[in-house]
Amino acid sequence: MASVNTLKAFCEVYGAKSILNTKLQKIHGVNPILTYPESGKSFDLPRFCSVEMQMARVMNKFAHKDSMYRQFIALSSPKILPEDLKRLKSMTVEDSYKRTFWINPKDNKGYHLLDEGRTKDGKQKLRILNEQGEFVKNAEVKPKTIILSDIADDNTPLTSNDGNSLTHTDLINVIARRYNPFAKYKTVVRKEGKETEYFKKLSKSIDDDTFCVSISYGGNISDIKGKGKEIKKRILDNFLLNDEQACYQIDQLSQIASKTRIIMSSGNSGCKNMNGLLLSNIEGVGGLNSKGKVHAESSSRNSMFTQHYEQYDFPIRATDDGINLTGLKGT
Repeated sequence: MASVNTLKAFCEVYGAKSILNTKLQKIHGVNPILTYPESGKSFDLPRFCSVEMQMARVMNKFAHKDSMYRQFIALSSPKILPEDLKRLKSMTVEDSYKRTFWINPKDNKGYHLLDEGRTKDGKQKLRILNEQGEFVKNAEVKPKTIILSDIADDNTPLTSNDGNSLTHTDLINVIARRYNPFAKYKTVVRKEGKETEYFKKLSKSIDDDTFCVSISYGGNISDIKGKGKEIKKRILDNFLLNDEQACYQIDQLSQIASKTRIIMSSGNSGCKNMNGLLLSNIEGVGGLNSKGKVHAESSSRNSMFTQHYEQYDFPIRATDDGINLTGLKGT
């Protein structure tokens, strides 16, 4: 929490008249809290104050199909070297997990990152190309850890024709590792009736190398209408006060959110629903259709709950080596 005097001093240091000045990029986390020392009363500052919320709003502008396919520009560029083009065009499983395309949210410039191995102290070596495939530089980065968290109830196989079908947790891991093969990953699954054990394990999984927790489950509630604080009040009245388990989950998630950034799916039950667990001071991620509009199956459309949007639909194609379900080139 920050006192009024602290925020005044903060503004003086950065030459700003208001804490709401969009040039202030030093506040981290979701919903910074302002506290009046005399009365002890506090209230949430708008989410757009934080670095994460500002970045989410910028990324939302290019989280649509056209931007996703910007990765293919280099494949027809005369500026790319033959050896780099070969790596980008490769359709093998091994090569697919040794590259990624990244758009810098600060300037909307795209970059191809190619795996060059690891150093002895565990740093990731990268060969970086621009969007047209031109060599930019070599770099070394320290991989951060992303904790993927799912619910066991969703882990029935997505198809039942054989014993090798993907579960929901498998699917999450494939997509996460395919879009960012250079991070380190941990998976923590929540099992029914073992809530206490789950939250303890999730909390213990967080260390200094943790970048965020990505949660792929929710607690959907239906037909909550209204705006802003009115919606929040109705959820509290109709959902939390009558659901002891939901209250427990929100309390535990709030404690974890105090340790690291939490990103949670807004829900896949449609626009008449909301993910009540997003009251836990964490970031909601909604889904977009192929036209860059909010998908019909994406819940929690209110900006109080869903600040960031990503592509929801991916073209699934059969290849010689398996099935491509990520929308990216390769398998």
